[in-house]
Amino acid sequence: MRPDYLKRSFLGKSGDLAWFRLQCQRPLPEGVGLDSLPSEYVFPESGLAAFLTDWTDWHQNAMLTFRSSPYGSTSHALANQNAFNTFYGGQPLFYSSGHHTSFVDRHSILCHRATRAHNTILVDGMGQRIGIEGYGWIPRYYTGSNVNYVLGDASNAYGEVVSPLWTDRLRKSGVETSPRTGWDVNHLATYRRHIVELGTSGLVFVYDELEADRPVVWSYMLHTVLHPMTIGHELQALHIRAINYARGVSDAWLYASTALTADTTSQFFVPADNWLKGDADGRYASNPNHWHFTASTAKTRCCHFATIIDTHSADSKVRKPRPSKDGTIHVADWTIRLNLKADGRSFFSATNSKTGTEVTLTDRGTFIRDAGHTEILVDHLPQLEI
Repeated sequence: MRPDYLKRSFLGKSGDLAWFRLQCQRPLPEGVGLDSLPSEYVFPESGLAAFLTDWTDWHQNAMLTFRSSPYGSTSHALANQNAFNTFYGGQPLFYSSGHHTSFVDRHSILCHRATRAHNTILVDGMGQRIGIEGYGWIPRYYTGSNVNYVLGDASNAYGEVVSPLWTDRLRKSGVETSPRTGWDVNHLATYRRHIVELGTSGLVFVYDELEADRPVVWSYMLHTVLHPMTIGHELQALHIRAINYARGVSDAWLYASTALTADTTSQFFVPADNWLKGDADGRYASNPNHWHFTASTAKTRCCHFATIIDTHSADSKVRKPRPSKDGTIHVADWTIRLNLKADGRSFFSATNSKTGTEVTLTDRGTFIRDAGHTEILVDHLPQLEI
């Protein structure tokens, strides 16, 4: 019991909301229920997307969230364009890492805000700019009956920190912005990440188009914050598994256009020292380490990554991809044809043998066939409220 709750929280959000509820005896609005809501949302204006499987029982809900935002990484935003997170049972699996100790703490900047902390790509060890200059966007998306799709473009996100506000703020805080800490002259030309939700059962296909103006090392990253990942070679791919306390699992199979060198660590780039948040007795609890997976290529100007992710209960059967000799991949009722050649044109096609659903990347755009509906998606600029 907290009898002084309202007094202590006065003019605070929790206290004021409680006071409002006590004063306004209005019944809550009645609706048709959560199960009537769509299982997917895409907000191109803010650069956010979410796909989930079960509105009615969060205990068995598998979810993927995605960000590629035209507002960049200024204010409280993170340098995580084209990054995704996965969840099961309301808990994270593949998830952004790091601790927010303070706004310009070295660890918070270099291991929480910076790109190395997120499930996206590094270019020759270089991350995305801090500031509005490091932006992404969502050129195409589709939400439908049997398939959902979003395309994020982070081609303009990378390079040196050039924002006067942020260069001054980081300089005063003693945070170096250099190639050593992950910011360098930009050599990225294209980074487009396609995400296809294959049905509404937690199965996802991710396809990355990457090109630079010179040969670079491409580094594909995944992170966990609750348990270590397990890594292995399986089915012509790197198999990365994340688990959480809700008996949830994300299995990811990573394919690439070149050979990969994989590395995992439980150490941050900068230690997560807790120097600010102590209790009443002056004790400062230590921040736990997180786990980081990186798969890196040899230097190459172009690269393609493809990932199949199955997020599910630990009690259910894993839907493993079944690669064929011709490069086709079968998973559940889906057949995925794709180009992984480094110097080849970007291409993938995902078709369902039972429903006839299809998502195909072509030179003209992204072709969708779903429940009797067909269309070709092309790039459209979002309508920003600025």
